[in-house]
Amino acid sequence: MKFEVKKYGWYIWSALLLAGVGGLAYFNSLLSEQVDDLRARLDEYKEQEGHSFVVERISKQMEEIAYQQKDISEKQREEAVFQMGVAEQMRMRAEGERKKAEEFSRNAVEARNMAEEQRELAILRQHQAEYSKRVADTLSNVALGRALALLSNVQYRAGNKDVASLLAYAAWKYTSEYKGNVYQPVIFNALGQTSESFISRNIHKGGVTQIVPVHEEDNVYVSVSNYGEIRRWSCDGETVADELLFGDSDYNFRDVCLDEGNVVYALSAGGKLLVVDGKAERTILLPEEEKWMRVVPFGSGRLLLASSVHLYIYDRDDSRITDTVSLPEELTAIGEKEGQWLAFGSEGGLWEISPAGDLVPQERFVKERVTAFAWSSDLRMGAVGVEDGNIYLMDDIGNVVKSLVGHRSRITRLLFKDRYLFSSSYDCTVSLWDIRADKQEAVSLKTLPGWVYCFCLSEDNAIWTGDESGAVSRIMISPDEMAALIQNKLKRDFTDEEWLYYVGRNVPRMRLKLLNLK
Repeated sequence: MKFEVKKYGWYIWSALLLAGVGGLAYFNSLLSEQVDDLRARLDEYKEQEGHSFVVERISKQMEEIAYQQKDISEKQREEAVFQMGVAEQMRMRAEGERKKAEEFSRNAVEARNMAEEQRELAILRQHQAEYSKRVADTLSNVALGRALALLSNVQYRAGNKDVASLLAYAAWKYTSEYKGNVYQPVIFNALGQTSESFISRNIHKGGVTQIVPVHEEDNVYVSVSNYGEIRRWSCDGETVADELLFGDSDYNFRDVCLDEGNVVYALSAGGKLLVVDGKAERTILLPEEEKWMRVVPFGSGRLLLASSVHLYIYDRDDSRITDTVSLPEELTAIGEKEGQWLAFGSEGGLWEISPAGDLVPQERFVKERVTAFAWSSDLRMGAVGVEDGNIYLMDDIGNVVKSLVGHRSRITRLLFKDRYLFSSSYDCTVSLWDIRADKQEAVSLKTLPGWVYCFCLSEDNAIWTGDESGAVSRIMISPDEMAALIQNKLKRDFTDEEWLYYVGRNVPRMRLKLLNLK
């Protein structure tokens, strides 16, 4: 037993010894690892210590540089503060200079505005002075024109036609150049006298009751007389050539019209309608035997025949009366307004005649006996002439807007042309009225030897009148054309003495006679 213990105890001891040696070897290896770790850490610490020294040196150098930069920054800050102080002073100074400049600029602007106002005021005063001078010159020269026209009329009546022509032309020139009214009666009459443009020819027996122009033929006319004559005539310069188309004293022609083919329809007061077509003629007896007044075109292919108590519609193609209209009052006049015919009654009635021949009552503001009517589409104005010689201008709805007083007897004919109204009367005159003038004053175009029954406009700025003596007369209505005629006929110019006597030394000398360039 003891042997077995000894035998196995060795093994156990050996095992324990081996275990202890193994443990020591393991512990030794652990210590070796610790020594290697410590040695590595030592090397690391040595290396770190060397780095720390370098870092410390660099840190000290950087600290010194930082202190130097701090000193420099401090100096720069101080310099910046100083510069800021200088800049602030300069800013304050600049601000002061800016305020001074702004004040100076404001003063300059005010001075400039004041100068501009003064300049504008000076220009305005200059314009006012120039306008006042122009007005004064205009009034002076227009007044001079009137004075010269008066002198022209005196010299013409005295037989001094050369001087009268010079004075009339000078009157027109001063008036027209200074925008005066050359239709003033005194100037117009002086031009009419000295131009000697008036033509009158007795071509009819009995009074000339109507004149109408021939379609599409210049200066060719047809006229009728109350002695039963129908004449076709023309004017070339101062020559009037006429042809008798019909003559019979049993006819008393009151009116005439032409159709599109220039067929003549002449209405006799005794109830006969004479139709003249070339060389052929025929008479149509009408329902009434007296007091026939007017024949006018009434639409396509028809005529309107008017007696004192009836209106008749006549068909030209069938040569017969197709409709009869009874008038409530005695007819005194008919007139056309934009294609519609109007009938005026003796007791104040007014009717529009419809295309079918019906009478449509209209409001009438003139209660006097109307003897003539005219309408202007351009002026939107009508004119009525009455028995006592007055003329009333009316608006589009019939209100009287102005009265024209100048004629002394019955108005026989009215006609608008542009802004002017022409009128004729039993007082033997033909007058012109400027509708737009501030002061309505009649310009007497001509005083004829007898009652003026009718007139018509010609194409050469003239009118042809017919009067009770049987004469047809041409009256020029253009002052400019009359002045041109006068200048073409002037034989000489004013002498120095005549200029000083008639015109005056303060007016610059003007040449009136045309230069002879040949």
